Amino acid sequence: MSVFLRWGVFGILGVAALLYAYNASKRLAEAHAAHPVVAPAAVTPSAGQTSTSLAEREIVPQPAAVPAAPARCEEELAVAQRALDMRKQGEPLDRLMRIQEIAWQESPSRRARLEQVATQWFKREGGIGASALRAVVINDCEQHPPAP
Repeated sequence: MSVFLRWGVFGILGVAALLYAYNASKRLAEAHAAHPVVAPAAVTPSAGQTSTSLAEREIVPQPAAVPAAPARCEEELAVAQRALDMRKQGEPLDRLMRIQEIAWQESPSRRARLEQVATQWFKREGGIGASALRAVVINDCEQHPPAP
């Protein structure tokens, strides 16, 4: 067997292995994105506590209805939330840039805006509540003109 034939076979096997690894990582990323993070279940009262009167129960204020935001702002909110979650999980920034919401944008200006939002929230120190995050992201989104 000649040297060139041997290296050709190794080269073909190497390319096949790289394609297999690329497709496997893509399927893992899709599977990871398909399973959302589940919050812990709320505590339910025990059987002995169900007979309490209305005066004994603590009154919990209901949150106000959140006004609907434009679709582009909701998309930026989703990207900001994913950026905070991925930072908390210790994922690298380049993996964040490859998520479906950013990488599959057809418009380069829209993709650049989502990358900017993702980077900004990924680099942010400290935590932020869900309602505060929504308010800040929606306000920031409305200040930037929509991408053409």
